[in-house]
Amino acid sequence: MKGTCFLLARYAVALLAVGSGLLLTLLLQPLLELTIFLLFFAAVAVSAWYGGMEAGLLATALSTLAVSYFFLEPVFSLFVASLDSMVRLGLFVLVTILISLLNSELRTAKQYLQVSEARFRRLVDSNIIGVIVVKMDGAIAEANDAFLEMVGYSQQDLLAGRVRWRDMIPPEYIEANDRAIAELTTKGVCQPFENEYIRKDHSHVPILLSSALLENNPDNIISFVLDLSECKQLELALCKSEERYRTFLEQSSEGIWCIELEVPISPECPEDEQIQHFYQYVYLAECNNVMAQMYGNSRAEEMISARLEDFLVSSDPDNIAYLRSFIRSNYRLIDAESHKIDQQGNSKYFLNNLVGIVEKGLLVRAWGTQRDITERKQAEQQCKKLLEREQIARADAEAANRIKDEFLATLSHELRTPLNTIMGWTQLLRNRNLDQTTTGRALETIERNTKSLTQLIEDILDVSRIIRGTLHLNIHQVKLVRLVEAAIDTVRPAAQGKEISIKSRFNPEVGVIMGDANRLQQVVWNLLSNAVKFTPKGGRVDVQLQRIQSYVQIRVSDTGEGIAAEFLSHVFERFRQADSSKTRSHGGLGLGLAIVRHLVELHGGTVSAESPGIGQGATFIVNLPMKAVDVETNTAEELSSSVDAQEANNYLPNLDDLRVLIVDDEADGRHLLTTILRQYGTQVIAAASASEALLALQEFKPHVLVSDIDMPQEDGYTLIRQVRALPTDQGGRIPAVALTADARAEDRTQALLAGFQLHVPKPVNAGELAAVIANLTGRT
Repeated sequence: MKGTCFLLARYAVALLAVGSGLLLTLLLQPLLELTIFLLFFAAVAVSAWYGGMEAGLLATALSTLAVSYFFLEPVFSLFVASLDSMVRLGLFVLVTILISLLNSELRTAKQYLQVSEARFRRLVDSNIIGVIVVKMDGAIAEANDAFLEMVGYSQQDLLAGRVRWRDMIPPEYIEANDRAIAELTTKGVCQPFENEYIRKDHSHVPILLSSALLENNPDNIISFVLDLSECKQLELALCKSEERYRTFLEQSSEGIWCIELEVPISPECPEDEQIQHFYQYVYLAECNNVMAQMYGNSRAEEMISARLEDFLVSSDPDNIAYLRSFIRSNYRLIDAESHKIDQQGNSKYFLNNLVGIVEKGLLVRAWGTQRDITERKQAEQQCKKLLEREQIARADAEAANRIKDEFLATLSHELRTPLNTIMGWTQLLRNRNLDQTTTGRALETIERNTKSLTQLIEDILDVSRIIRGTLHLNIHQVKLVRLVEAAIDTVRPAAQGKEISIKSRFNPEVGVIMGDANRLQQVVWNLLSNAVKFTPKGGRVDVQLQRIQSYVQIRVSDTGEGIAAEFLSHVFERFRQADSSKTRSHGGLGLGLAIVRHLVELHGGTVSAESPGIGQGATFIVNLPMKAVDVETNTAEELSSSVDAQEANNYLPNLDDLRVLIVDDEADGRHLLTTILRQYGTQVIAAASASEALLALQEFKPHVLVSDIDMPQEDGYTLIRQVRALPTDQGGRIPAVALTADARAEDRTQALLAGFQLHVPKPVNAGELAAVIANLTGRT
């Protein structure tokens, strides 16, 4: 409230000053004909002096208006006709602004000085420490009550000139004070130093003194004086306490010892030289019985004259570190640990307090106390091991939980993606009259995705059997050459589609082994499928089959993406993938290699992976014994599945001439969505990546964007953020649908937060998709 009143007062003064100037100018107008601005200059100056820059500017504005209205032709009008009047008025404004600025700066400096003086005065009057202003000749010009009380004088003594700082200095401190005066003269300040003053009653008071020359008067010195009487008393009490403490240690249950140096050494010597000197010249001069018993002796006399090596073994790095700490701490250690093997060979740990005695610049001896902490150290080590095991177990559990979550998310994606294609084409086949070519492509796509789902389910069931221990082998004689050739034929179409050459080399000495032909073919097929999947277009896959002593070795090498060194040890673990992010370039659950390892081990063999690094290909090596142990066979498990029939949606919204942009990295998904939406009369353009979508957005000018989320390089979240960053006329506000196999609640929330209007999980009903688009575009 007070600040508001002051603010109003500032502006009120400006109004009053300008108003007074205006009235006086009107009254004295005949006398001020040529200097019409004179009184207004004064009004602005008064306003800026009292109210600061803002009030000065207000007065300038009001004065300008008053002069323009009352005194410049044409009068009683704010319009200024002549150039001369404009120039005069402009000069007036410039000069008054300068006046306001100068007054404001002066006012601010004055306020700052007043605040600074008030703070210093507050410090002096608070009497926390003594503050004096003295002259070089020894006189004390000013002193606060704290200083006067410190030296036993009164303000009357000070005013009478009976308090002189030079007279209060004891003879033994004159030299120190002269050095401080010299430092003041050269540097303007002197570092705090301990001093003494003679009190009025001739007693001495210890003080800490710090001084500085006053800038505006170099003959005057301001000093801050701190009374050290209590500190000195505490120091004396501490000395007595240490004496009592030493007496107590003589009767203590802790080990007490004193070592002497036959040849004293300077603390300035290098550490290594001092340590070598210790082991050469240090011996035990005194100790109590407790100390002797700690080292396996019964009496202190048995240890007297022992060399340092006898109780601080130099071969132990911890003991060398202990001595280095002793040196670096200026020969004073508190609660320092040391290690020793006693006469019975037991490992002992001690907690030490020691202090070195330096006389005439040389270390001559050290006193110390020692406590046996062997049991505590053993307990700490045990606790540390338990903690490490607990941390490892927790980390493993957290990693397993994270891998489980990633696996479930990946499983959802891998299931929904082919299901979306199957459901979409099935609905089109049932509800639309498609031409023969489209029908054939639809059936081919359904079949391919059905096989993908079947393989996915088989992998999951195999892992379940592995975990439950119910995966068994049907052992009989197997010709590996024919088996490997069959696996190669299975993956050859996929390899040809990527222009990958498969080279095979079989050793004719490889004969027949005992094993499960179906499971061994599954092993080879998994390895070949992985090689083709992770090998880029135009690459090469090599398959070797050879006999090495009593083993048959299958090697599958590729020129693909390779495996990072840190991931090689995890490549055969269940649910582990080198890239489990949404932008990964390859699908899958991360189960194939885990199944391979288990099947190979069931055959008594081993499997390993090698890779020089990322981008340098990988090699998988399977070693199978020529004679595997025959195990109990098990009847094949049957998997029955049922597919629920889905009722077709007969709702046909009007989407004629609507332009829709489809974004999906899966060709089947793009084709399905394109075919679905064209059945409703829309114009559709499909993009395989986020970058293609951004180009199509500018060229095609779609009304609706339908985008997948999980795509290589840039996912759907990145795409929609880039779209929302565009101006409205470039599609920045286009309605957008996230059509994705990620169906968790958090996935929906993330899609909406990223910028999509709707989140539709796969598989999607054709009518539902059309209804969503119609709703977004207002065609419901």
